[in-house]
Amino acid sequence: MESPRTVVVGAGIVGLCGAYELARRGVEVVVLDRDTTFDNASCGNAGLFSIGHYPLTRPGASLRGLRWMFNRSSPLWIRPSLSPDLLRWLWTFHRHCNDAHLQRCLQTLGAMGWRTIQALEEILDTESIDCLYRRSGWLDLVLDHANLDLATREAKVLAPLGYRTDRISGAELRRMDGAYRDEVAGAVHYVDSAIIHPGRLVRGLAAASERLGVTIRRGVTVEGLATDRTGRCIGARLSSGEVVRGETVVLAAGIWSDALAASAGVRVKMQPARGYHLQLEGVAQLPTTGGVMHETFVAYNPMGTQLRLAGTLEIAPVGRPWMRRRLGALITGARRYLHGIDSGRATEEWAGYRPCTADGMPVIGFIRETPGLYVATGHAMMGLMLGPITGRMIAADICGESSTIDPEILASVRPDR
Repeated sequence: MESPRTVVVGAGIVGLCGAYELARRGVEVVVLDRDTTFDNASCGNAGLFSIGHYPLTRPGASLRGLRWMFNRSSPLWIRPSLSPDLLRWLWTFHRHCNDAHLQRCLQTLGAMGWRTIQALEEILDTESIDCLYRRSGWLDLVLDHANLDLATREAKVLAPLGYRTDRISGAELRRMDGAYRDEVAGAVHYVDSAIIHPGRLVRGLAAASERLGVTIRRGVTVEGLATDRTGRCIGARLSSGEVVRGETVVLAAGIWSDALAASAGVRVKMQPARGYHLQLEGVAQLPTTGGVMHETFVAYNPMGTQLRLAGTLEIAPVGRPWMRRRLGALITGARRYLHGIDSGRATEEWAGYRPCTADGMPVIGFIRETPGLYVATGHAMMGLMLGPITGRMIAADICGESSTIDPEILASVRPDR
């Protein structure tokens, strides 16, 4: 039997978008994933399709992280450790938390944002995927009036990239939507973005890919990458000993991409940052759109009759037990902003790892030192939003098409040996 031409490792939003776009071009694709259900970080996302979003490396983020290190309920908590890898990551992260790097990132993210929402809408229209998609924008909700000025200044940075934002007073916000409490000083509305049910999107995309001929093998564990004597990547090696061969291997396995790439002599330098979400049923008054609570960094999104609260980043070794207080912090963080939070009943709890690079940008592209290997990971909290455009970049690069995205800043953080 002829080997698949492209092997995709990882059935999250990035891997599935890549497989879908390759299949549309007539490429034979097999996707490998260890999960038997849709429970990955893509499905656990808050569901804010926030195009033009700032990267993690915004000015001051590293110093806030140090202040929060000793508060286990803080939005960003770093488990103290003397691990050399963590210390190097923290130092590199700190060096990138400046205005010059932010502007460079936003040029690329801004361009990717417009293209990714266009790609998403084309997929939804073509495949008729029902994922509660609404182009309603998202709100940066603010309690403190001084912070509202700061949020407004942050929003204006995106204006040269064509993104529209509106400042809304607290009184106006409550006239528009009665879900918000009197304590909310106001909000900044990011007009061009959307909200979505991420689990429904991922499941719909998997079904659409299979209709196009993609083979999705679930419940298989990829232990490493297979290379030939010349160093070319020729497939993925499963725990059973089977090697699933392909002319190209796309590594889109999130935080596990580093260890898998290392089996081929390549490092993808990231840290796992665990995020959490709660799904609440019975909230007295659901907001009409989603957003982020500025002071607590808790994201919220109405999904049908339920409300999803998501957030927190917990940088710690993979495999440690969930921290119940961090789930509780989602409720605490939302209570001052939204009516009826305490009337909600939790129907779902989730925690999963997001792959965070030290410079805040994803790693996308062929690895020069290992022919046949393509890496697409490191999207941190932007994986859902950047998935559709990353999928198109994967397909364009593998099929030899010209890319619509300047790859310079993505190439600058590609793995090295």
